[in-house]
Amino acid sequence: MSKAKKILLFSLSGVLALGVVASGGSYWFVRNALAKTDGELILDVSKPVSVVRDDYGIPHIYASNERDLMFAQGYVHAQDRLWQMELARRSVSGTLAEVFGEALLPQDRFNRTIGFRRMADELIPKLDERTKEALQAYADGVNAFKETGSLPIEYTLTGAAFEPWQISDSIAIGKNMAWYLGDNAVTELFVSSSLKKLGFDKTQSLISEIRPIEGGAVSLKDGDARKLVDLIDASRRYGIPGEGIGSNNWVVAGSKSVTGKPLLANDMHLQLGAPSIFYQNHLSVSGQYSVTGVVFPGLPGVVAGHNEHIAWGFTNLNPDVQDLYMEKPNPNNPHQFEYAGRYEDAVVIEETFRVKGRAEPVRGETVITRHGPIITDIVKEIGLSEQFGHPLALRWTAYDTGYGNEITAWLTMNKAKNRDEFEQAMRLFAAPAQNIVYADDQGNIGWRANGRIPIRAKGDGMQPVPGWTSEYEWKSYIPWEELPHAWNPPEGYIATANNRIVDDKYPYFITNNWSESYRADRIHEMLREKARLTLQDMQRIQGDWKNLQAAQYRDIWLPILKRGSWNASQQQALRTLEEWMRDPVDAPDLVGPSIFHITLDKTMQKLFEPQLGSALYADFQKTGLTVNAVNELFAGKNKKWLEGTGSTVEQALLEGFEEALRLLEQQLGDKQEKWLWGANHKLTLEHPLGAIKPLNLMFNDGPYPYGGSSVTVGAASYSRKQWPYKIVVGAPWRFTADLSNLKASEEIMIMGASGQLGSAHYSDQTPMWLTGRYKTMYFDEADVAAHTKAKLVLRPR
Repeated sequence: MSKAKKILLFSLSGVLALGVVASGGSYWFVRNALAKTDGELILDVSKPVSVVRDDYGIPHIYASNERDLMFAQGYVHAQDRLWQMELARRSVSGTLAEVFGEALLPQDRFNRTIGFRRMADELIPKLDERTKEALQAYADGVNAFKETGSLPIEYTLTGAAFEPWQISDSIAIGKNMAWYLGDNAVTELFVSSSLKKLGFDKTQSLISEIRPIEGGAVSLKDGDARKLVDLIDASRRYGIPGEGIGSNNWVVAGSKSVTGKPLLANDMHLQLGAPSIFYQNHLSVSGQYSVTGVVFPGLPGVVAGHNEHIAWGFTNLNPDVQDLYMEKPNPNNPHQFEYAGRYEDAVVIEETFRVKGRAEPVRGETVITRHGPIITDIVKEIGLSEQFGHPLALRWTAYDTGYGNEITAWLTMNKAKNRDEFEQAMRLFAAPAQNIVYADDQGNIGWRANGRIPIRAKGDGMQPVPGWTSEYEWKSYIPWEELPHAWNPPEGYIATANNRIVDDKYPYFITNNWSESYRADRIHEMLREKARLTLQDMQRIQGDWKNLQAAQYRDIWLPILKRGSWNASQQQALRTLEEWMRDPVDAPDLVGPSIFHITLDKTMQKLFEPQLGSALYADFQKTGLTVNAVNELFAGKNKKWLEGTGSTVEQALLEGFEEALRLLEQQLGDKQEKWLWGANHKLTLEHPLGAIKPLNLMFNDGPYPYGGSSVTVGAASYSRKQWPYKIVVGAPWRFTADLSNLKASEEIMIMGASGQLGSAHYSDQTPMWLTGRYKTMYFDEADVAAHTKAKLVLRPR
């Protein structure tokens, strides 16, 4: 456990010592904070608004105009998810230390430097009136809840104060989502560290895509680089998605559907926690539009889902939209930096941080060059003495706030009736860059990559480049018309899963960091199995645990492992692995996945950690490049990586297999039938306060044995930091749409609609999620009425 977390837990434990939870008063706090879902409220709406709650507590909001609709959406988000929204805005605004103390001050400094709130403030004057009005109405609705309802129990536990919600809070949360889905800085820091430690030739043997950069290098001490990587990683927590990303989406034409109309499926792979990072809601404006799906709490509208005519879903394109620039400061003025033979003034922003436990605020500054904010000063400020050879400035496409914005984009998508209107909305979606699949009730299917992706004059985007010359500037962005796309292809389907989506003929660079194609290949394989597909087929694919990585390794691993000298127990385990690899499925009730995944993890550690060191190896695992690197070694490529080490791939695999069996025996005993994947691979849905005992018993849900892995379509990526493996990333929401009858579309979301402890809908969807079941997305007014469990009417003053 990190020092920061220990301090945070200790401070919260002090609250518990006061007896707030242990006393009988805890029940009153919990019950008093639950949302009012029946009856009437007099609020600032122009006409009555109905908020109907269905069997699962999901709100269906019916309004006469869009302003009242967004007001009501803000109100119900606050009813169900206010604490989640609070943590999210504190994270992006750099104000966590106000509540949790000194331990989170470095994180606040870093997030202020990145400037999520700064970007939001810059964007507000550029917003069109419709978006600005929607955001303001949403904020008004959040604030109206504070006037009529009780704050969630987490406010009492932490002593946090609620400040009025602002439209910049919502925009900043959206920008943090773009950060999470377009973060390349960690890869560049890793490459720089590896270059310093191992040199160019060795690093290139690990990452073949890198090229020499002239003009300087970044001098990185391991501790400094690791601390910066940790801060980047932590900037995506506290109610915002955490480590690891992915997603699947596909769309099937009517020619391959039993209904004769398209089918669409989407499951975005993000952090699994309590509450869910998504919020389900159905929004309807009388006579204008009706849309249902999910959104991130704190934001208006629907991000993914369907309306009366179209359906859409996302996967991350994972483009390289960030570059780190080495800057040369003026030795006589630290706020000036060299460019093209002269010194330019940087923008300097004075920052003030309030810290719990400190009488006086802490002051700092953010320095912004022509390329972006200097992100390395934070390392010196938090007490690490080694300085970078050059300060590093971050350039990022999201800093260009003049292009468009994602909130306007999805609010426009919500109303789109056809392909043309949808594409016009997509043009506004600057960051994050995504793969978006589309289907409509006219029979069209399509896929488009969106967003701003830079065209570099020089450089590969894999390592920091000189910022004092114009050689490495971005020339422009890939034109919208030339971004990858397809409409109504002859195959009758389109699928993406973060895999490489362009061939070598594509004229522009997108990224060197594609995901391996295991999930995409399996989706294509299953879509080809039947001539005509159903909605249930889409759901079967979403839950599939076939492991194509293990299938790929079968003919490589087994001959090597059979050459080992094994005792009877080890021979039994090898027979189990061999049998499983004939048809490898990462099911929780099988032993084979345990032997495979732990062997692979131990083998990778033996291949990479001796040369990289433990800290740098941990950073390497965060880059998304490890699978490709180990695949290259198993294929007999990149042999230079192991030169001079005295090790071989074969030796690493044999030792990895032996260590895996030893670990399984130590943890689960010598009866191999107990080495089930579900015993090694578990899901606990953790609340941000759930790491504190006894709060874990109140807020957390689980642990649950669960199948899948990072390479299966039914994704369940895990952290290797502890045993049993802790599942951290999967599909919080699974969505399937039938364009022949949109009201029959189905979904399931982990946890439930409410983030309020004590609500019947805190985790009522989890059992269905775990077992691969779905629920109907009630859309037709008659269906909603038939499943109404509560109705709240907001009336004008």
